[in-house]
Amino acid sequence: MDMSPAASPALSAAPAPAFAEVLFFGRVSDTFGRSAQVSIPREGCRLSDVMASLCELFDTGATALTERGLRTAVAREIVIGDVWVRPGQEVAFFSPFSGG
Repeated sequence: MDMSPAASPALSAAPAPAFAEVLFFGRVSDTFGRSAQVSIPREGCRLSDVMASLCELFDTGATALTERGLRTAVAREIVIGDVWVRPGQEVAFFSPFSGG
């Protein structure tokens, strides 16, 4: 039996799953906890897709993510709009804070 590399069957490695780490601060953490890992496509996706995934994972997520004044950061930069999220990037949601 020939066990040379040319004779051995090629192993097809399944692509590793891609994730975005999501952090929650303020009142929004009451719904989601401190963090979650969301599966995203290897090429990335829109922030709204990440939010939709969170809403699927958590029954009350839609209410928390539409809170007035909610801020979002991607890769530690505050963002506005439906930005692109790449695998491995950190996404954070911040509820409005009061105080002084």
